[in-house]
Amino acid sequence: MKKIVLTANDDRGLDGAMSMHFGHCTHFVLASVDADNQVTSTEVHANPYAERHEPGQIPEFIKGLGADVVVAGGMGGKALQWFEQLGVQVVTGARSGVGETLDAYLAGAVSGVSECNHEH
Repeated sequence: MKKIVLTANDDRGLDGAMSMHFGHCTHFVLASVDADNQVTSTEVHANPYAERHEPGQIPEFIKGLGADVVVAGGMGGKALQWFEQLGVQVVTGARSGVGETLDAYLAGAVSGVSECNHEH
């Protein structure tokens, strides 16, 4: 079982909108995926650090959810480093919808990382 966390702008789960900025998303969607890349369950978690956070708090929170992978629109270098230290794979370059992004990731159409180049 693989656990994939996606950044979201709302609490609508797979029907929601992706957040393009990792550190300011309001919610995380946790999808459990089986060996056949079938989604077996989803959970929505409010981001307790959406308004204000210190480096490492959000990656630690996501790791605490049991995440193997985090998918976001974009992510800064510090967060990338935290996730690497925690052993969580990062994928950036999301689509507009959470479900659409998850489907694209599972199909191999969303992969790799590009760092945000604005101030964090």
